[in-house]
Amino acid sequence: MADEDHTVVPPAPRGREILGWMGPAIIWMISAIATGELLFTPRIASLYGYSVLWTLILAIFLKTVLSIEIGRYAVVTGGSLLQGIRNLPGPANWGIWLIVLPQFLVAVTTITGMAGAAGSAVILALPGSFTLWAAIVLLVSLALVFFGRYRGVELTSIVMALAIIVALVTTAGFVFPGIAPLAAGLVPALPEDVVYAELLPWLGFVMSGAAGLIWYSYWLTARGYGAAYYTVHRRGGEERVIEEEGLPEIAHLSRSEKEHMQDWLRLMTVSTVIAAGIVLLLLVALLILGAELLRPQGLLPEGPEVTAVLSVLLGDVWGAPGTWLMILAAFFAFWSTLVANLDGWTRMLGQGSIFIARQARATGRWVSMRFYRYVYLLGLMGVVP
Repeated sequence: MADEDHTVVPPAPRGREILGWMGPAIIWMISAIATGELLFTPRIASLYGYSVLWTLILAIFLKTVLSIEIGRYAVVTGGSLLQGIRNLPGPANWGIWLIVLPQFLVAVTTITGMAGAAGSAVILALPGSFTLWAAIVLLVSLALVFFGRYRGVELTSIVMALAIIVALVTTAGFVFPGIAPLAAGLVPALPEDVVYAELLPWLGFVMSGAAGLIWYSYWLTARGYGAAYYTVHRRGGEERVIEEEGLPEIAHLSRSEKEHMQDWLRLMTVSTVIAAGIVLLLLVALLILGAELLRPQGLLPEGPEVTAVLSVLLGDVWGAPGTWLMILAAFFAFWSTLVANLDGWTRMLGQGSIFIARQARATGRWVSMRFYRYVYLLGLMGVVP
């Protein structure tokens, strides 16, 4: 085995240590819970019932496969997917431009929506306007990401996710209609009144959209998976690594390091599949709750009343305690997703801007990862929303 000074791939964790490395997959799962999962799924269920269950399963399967391949790239190269896209053949940085430019609009609208959704939960419990509380939630989230670290985002998101997942899945069990309605939803056919402007955004955001899939490679790198251990711990930290164009040399790994790499890949694959399984379980639970509780009443989660409508999912089963639990859980879900999105977008837009700035031969502070992250965090995702 290579000595410590030259080791690129350290041994993967084993036994109980594995639990401490599940964070990136959990963060990736959390980043979409309050968008594709909590917001869209009850709405789709209220509109179409169980008839679109087969599209959900197909979307989860395809995104799981894609996420595993993105994870493989991060684990083996020690870099983000954006670094790989930068090296695609053709005009310089064409892939970066294609991905980064639309994300400026997507980031602003999504961050604004998430802050507003969290505000819709607060106004049910505290005095004040919807806009005021949305602004307060956004400011607190900006401060957490500005002063915090990856570990803080990871732990906060995990705690918040568990509460809402347990509550929703348990409640879905109480209103479960039986196997027949769900089995009918496995037949690949769409309802006659389907509106694709409703269906496609749901499938697009389920288990992370395009940006969220790229973020997964950042979170694996930040945690030090595989070759990323070398890039983060031996080359000046994560931000310095993201600024660099090159990746560690992995063409001449020792036999033991190749075995270590296989262990890291297995860990990443298993954690990704577990996260995808949790998402699927949550989505089916939300589909059941939406079809059984919202659809008969013609309720659709939208606008400032989104949390009030979602509170029916638990309130109709557990009464007032269920209503307040759902309000609390919805706030935590929206807020944790907001924090995860702020963290992910500043990484992706920051790295993309560095590559573009270097293409324009910009130098000095204009190519600092920290500079770009602060600009996007405070300006694009702070002042503009």
